[in-house]
Amino acid sequence: MSEKKMELFCRVGGMDMELPAAGREGDTAIYENDWLRVLLQEESIGEGRKRLVCEWKNRTDAALSCQMEIRIRTDFAFSHYVIPGVSLNGNHWGRGKEPKGLLCGGEPWVFDYRRTTIPACTVSENAEEYFALMASDESPLSLQASCSMIPQEDGSMVHRLLYPCIERPKTYCTRDGYAPAHEEFVTIEPKGTVKTECFLLSGKPVFPNFGTAAAEDAALELLGSPFASAYTAEETAELACEFAKRLVVETNGRKMFSIGQLPDEEGRFENREGHEFGWCGQNGMYSRLFLERGLKKGDQELIDIAVSNLDAWSHEAVEGTGLIHTHYHWMLSGESDVEDTCNLGYAVLELTKAWEAARMAGLEKPDWLKAAKGVAEFFMAHWSEQSGFGKAWNVKTGECADPEGTIGAYLIPGLVELYLAEGDARFLEAARRACRFYRDRDLAAFQCTAGALDTYCIDKESSGPLLAGSLALYELDGTQEWLECAKMAGWYFCSWMFHHDTIPRKDSDFARYGYRTLGGTSVSAQHHHIDPWGALVVPQIVRLWKITGDAHWRKRAVLLWANAVQNIAPAQGKTIHGHFRAAGAQNEGYYHCCWGEKGVPGYINEWLVAWPQAFCWNTAGQISGTGIDQE
Repeated sequence: MSEKKMELFCRVGGMDMELPAAGREGDTAIYENDWLRVLLQEESIGEGRKRLVCEWKNRTDAALSCQMEIRIRTDFAFSHYVIPGVSLNGNHWGRGKEPKGLLCGGEPWVFDYRRTTIPACTVSENAEEYFALMASDESPLSLQASCSMIPQEDGSMVHRLLYPCIERPKTYCTRDGYAPAHEEFVTIEPKGTVKTECFLLSGKPVFPNFGTAAAEDAALELLGSPFASAYTAEETAELACEFAKRLVVETNGRKMFSIGQLPDEEGRFENREGHEFGWCGQNGMYSRLFLERGLKKGDQELIDIAVSNLDAWSHEAVEGTGLIHTHYHWMLSGESDVEDTCNLGYAVLELTKAWEAARMAGLEKPDWLKAAKGVAEFFMAHWSEQSGFGKAWNVKTGECADPEGTIGAYLIPGLVELYLAEGDARFLEAARRACRFYRDRDLAAFQCTAGALDTYCIDKESSGPLLAGSLALYELDGTQEWLECAKMAGWYFCSWMFHHDTIPRKDSDFARYGYRTLGGTSVSAQHHHIDPWGALVVPQIVRLWKITGDAHWRKRAVLLWANAVQNIAPAQGKTIHGHFRAAGAQNEGYYHCCWGEKGVPGYINEWLVAWPQAFCWNTAGQISGTGIDQE
């Protein structure tokens, strides 16, 4: 990186002051002003990768409280940019009030390393080249960095790496909400020196808008200290089953799974009202898992629960349109007739898979398959070349309530499953058409949207069914088109995966209970906390590794799995915040950055929602024997 593209600054007393270039001593570049003298060395560490080491020397006779900054200006015009886990080309899709663009009131956004999924990383690119700057975890000071980007009039981009943790001009602290700027400072003793290290990455994007994929690969190799899985696949399945049993309640004469548990006034966890087929509640997945486990182990109780549950959805929840009330409690109360395609996509997939499992055991449940086909037929008849399968529908009238987002991709895996079950080529062609549509419109722009139902923004979750669906299509016909789509979806999804461990405060939950962020997944552009959602796609990531031979995919699978199961309560239970969690319980949210109301950064919430253990159990059955669960 030539000197003319690099500038160094320090902020002292609220003012940014440049450190002008002051020559070289051999391979060391020198920058200095009245306060600091910086010795800077670059080292090539592979094609398109450099390590940048800076020694910041206090030139004064007094302790210096400052913020240091490296600015690097690209020599190309960018067409796309990413701050992983925070800003995807400016977050302009969606209705939320998350940080938009690179400037706030004319001042550059600055985000600290705890918020970004690659530490303090910025990526700018065009079709021919990308540049990325990211922090190193070589030392606590190097890691505790912040990042920012400033677009230039000539189309180039200035990438900024700042030390230490800074968020300004405001801190995005809750969904659509802001707090004052967060400012920290480095103290350099009189005549003292501190050292920082970072990485510079460059090359050609593997696909247009996918320069971040290269940053992910580099981060996997250069950062992180993987940790062993807390449980094997079989142990995870056992614990998840124990948790799910406690969610079973009787509603309308049916065995249903509660959406999750919250502590009561005395701190004892109790089931929350609500029964949802997919998304948070995962009644469909739990029922299918109960059925498979019950049939395998001869446990009639599990079979009976599964049959009762799936009969409820396939009998009384089906409307004349063919669509299903995927919130059973809404159907009973009349609260709403509008359901989302995420839940309806789960209905097609899980009802079909459950029908197949039952049929193989000699248990005929034709209504399950009929219900799945009814949903699929409705969506195929209502396909739109502008909006695909849409986001939400009135199940009684068949009217589209919201056409937006990538969320319609949730139909793809179920359509493939129906084709495999029935051999009807219409389902296969519908899956192919939908996969191409969402790939070309959304995924190719490195932007999948509206899958996280409590937000309306760019997110990670809506890429999951694209990954699963495209791999299912590839395994049917071996066409490279689908393998490329699967890799795109995998890279996009894993851009939301944490490639580093944040440094926990001594009094935080993360420190107290040993939670690590590496391998966790940030939710969306609008909702900044970590969750174990990555557990769901581990089987697909493993398959990408086996198909491509690229060990990066295997490492991703190991990290995602270890993170997802690390905080599951063991057989004897565990206590957090003084509240006892029984075997198999795990909360949903891990507040890793300046996000949330109390105990942040590093707070563990109390919402023992249904889905994490469903996802972990579902994956456990698919990775047993791969070794992924034993590293």
